[in-house]
Amino acid sequence: MKRNRKQLTILIVQQEDFERERMVKVLAKGNIIVRSASDGKEGLEMVQEFTPDILVTDIALQKLDGIELIKQAREEHPGIKVVVAFGPYSPKALVQSVELGVDSFLRLPADGVKLRTAVMKCARDIALTRRMAQADYSLRQLLDFFPTPAVLVDGLEITYMNRPLAGFLGYDNYDSISVVDMGLEDFIVKLGDDDYDGHHTAWIEAIVNDPLDRDHVLHIENPRHPDARANAFAVTFNQFPGSDLKLFTFQDVSGLEDEKAHLEDEASTDPLTQALNRRSFLRMLGQAAVSGKPFSLVMFDIDHFKSVNDTYGHDAGDAVLREISQLVRDNVRENDTLARWGGEEFMVLSTKSGMKRAKQMAERLRKAIEEFSFTGVPRQITSSFGIAIHTTGESGEDLVKRADEALYEAKETGRNKVVVG
Repeated sequence: MKRNRKQLTILIVQQEDFERERMVKVLAKGNIIVRSASDGKEGLEMVQEFTPDILVTDIALQKLDGIELIKQAREEHPGIKVVVAFGPYSPKALVQSVELGVDSFLRLPADGVKLRTAVMKCARDIALTRRMAQADYSLRQLLDFFPTPAVLVDGLEITYMNRPLAGFLGYDNYDSISVVDMGLEDFIVKLGDDDYDGHHTAWIEAIVNDPLDRDHVLHIENPRHPDARANAFAVTFNQFPGSDLKLFTFQDVSGLEDEKAHLEDEASTDPLTQALNRRSFLRMLGQAAVSGKPFSLVMFDIDHFKSVNDTYGHDAGDAVLREISQLVRDNVRENDTLARWGGEEFMVLSTKSGMKRAKQMAERLRKAIEEFSFTGVPRQITSSFGIAIHTTGESGEDLVKRADEALYEAKETGRNKVVVG
């Protein structure tokens, strides 16, 4: 028989015929379906077949006692409400019932009013659960029609992810992600400018607990394009009144982030050589000076560069500056930084670099420049180098001064050489 889910269904398991029939008569009113069984084994079979909302059972039953019936009924139907009707006083059985989370207790013979009150209390809990489940289902359906990615968060735990976000991550829906034990945190690469630590609630806490209520950007990798740069999403949230439930929405701002990065790159680099400009380099140098990590500074300039401009023209001079910049990039490590200090002067900040390595790098650069054939300049071009190794507590300004003094000495003592300051 097809059952209306709004109907309340009750199973009574009571081995005493008169008591069982009386309970059925008391409860079988209105929109309530009542079934009954005379022993524990029959009761369990009816639980499996009938899936009642409420189980009203004695503890003392034949074939399968009431405690075991409750255990197995909960395994079959975890949401089932249980009312225990007991006769002979059995402290051990009652304690076991309490441990099983029984919803209510009645002494036998059951008082009709108390029986109906106990059952109606369970019915109200069931109705509330159903309304909440329906509301949750409706909310999830609505979110799946959202054009933008979104997640529901209860406290600090994601309870639902809508289809647009699941689809971006390469899954049909939230359930298919849960089956493979994956979470949104497995795809987050960065939170703002910082690498993400992978903790499943860290991004939620950072956004919810931000005292400044700033805009937050999550960089989320797209599994369909693993080699591409992660997409940037601006994340905002709204909290449901009177609950811990929050709705987080994700707006793809990858294009804006690219434009922002482009503008920042233009503002921090020298347009001719694409090396870092002086202002940006000084900011980086200041950060390195207080980091406590070892580094060296190599300062160099092009020997007799004015004569290049005067003899071959400024276009040739610009070509020399561009080509020297590329030569340096080709001959230093990826994490070393080149900057145009001004005119024909350049700086290289070399991380984790002591005296020996700094000298080797400077000599390699000097030789590469000396041997290179520059566009539009039919003569040899050389450069002079000054090196300074950062010492603990030394300011960036003092370090630059020492490198400049070493460079001055290199130029005064013959040029095309490396001098350590």
